[in-house]
Amino acid sequence: MKRLILSGLFLLVLILSFSLLYIVKNYLSDVKLMEVLKDLDYLYLFLSFLFMFLYHTFDNLRLFIIAKELGIRYSLLYGYIISLINTFGATLTPAHLGGELSSLYLLSRKRGRFHKVMGIVTLKTITGSFFFLLAVPFLIFFGLRDETFKEEFLKVFLSSLLLLFLSLALMALLKRNYKSLISVSLRRRVKAYLLVMFFFLRKHPKAFLGATLFSILLYFSFLLSGGFLLKSFSPKTDLLKVLRDQVILLYAIFISPTPGGSGVGEFGGLVVFRKFLTLEKLGVFVILWRFITQYLSSLFGAFFFLLILLRDLFKGK
Repeated sequence: MKRLILSGLFLLVLILSFSLLYIVKNYLSDVKLMEVLKDLDYLYLFLSFLFMFLYHTFDNLRLFIIAKELGIRYSLLYGYIISLINTFGATLTPAHLGGELSSLYLLSRKRGRFHKVMGIVTLKTITGSFFFLLAVPFLIFFGLRDETFKEEFLKVFLSSLLLLFLSLALMALLKRNYKSLISVSLRRRVKAYLLVMFFFLRKHPKAFLGATLFSILLYFSFLLSGGFLLKSFSPKTDLLKVLRDQVILLYAIFISPTPGGSGVGEFGGLVVFRKFLTLEKLGVFVILWRFITQYLSSLFGAFFFLLILLRDLFKGK
């Protein structure tokens, strides 16, 4: 675990440093930073922070109701800590996988059995996928009117299909060699894990629908945070167009092979938001956007993760 964190941190710092140096050199060298910040509409800036808080609230609620139905109870305050630490874990790993691993660790601390915790985390991931499924027809419909947008969407969509194909191929390979690769004990855990998910979907459909709704609201809050931040730089910006164009970037960040979408988020932000801002404001906006929507939560998450880890080590867990 220590090696995973250190290697992810090294790659994050390396890629992020390169990205920031590029932005500073090409977009901030002649910019009067204080004047740009002074001209911001601070009401919209406040709304940007508010919707990131709502993002973590909905993330908290979707996991909370799934865990509660499966007998793992904790406070909503602990749920916010889980959400922040998940962001920290996601920032250190490709395709945000560390967020799921963080949930496994933090829910296990509440005396959750392994197969049950695995089921909870998987159900959370499944509910989150509904937003991306619902977004596809929306993007296709609106993207047909914009050739540039259509090209960007096609690239990300094809990349997603490739990743899906590779995942299915890996699953098929594991299934073929199932008995030789997996011990009897682990096979029993896998069966128990599958039973947990089947039981939940059959016995608690309302909780599943509620978690799905919170997942959709979660991603809308993320998009609105970026949208209101953009309006703080340019109040006359069409919010609906900003939300639409951000979705394609959201896909790219979440499937990115770099830790936390570093590099992809920064360079992708330059491409997506340049149609809304002047060059003098673009670099400042992209850095602030990534800080608010990713790195600020990660810093809080790192702080809480360190506290919990030290506490568990002290107790000998």
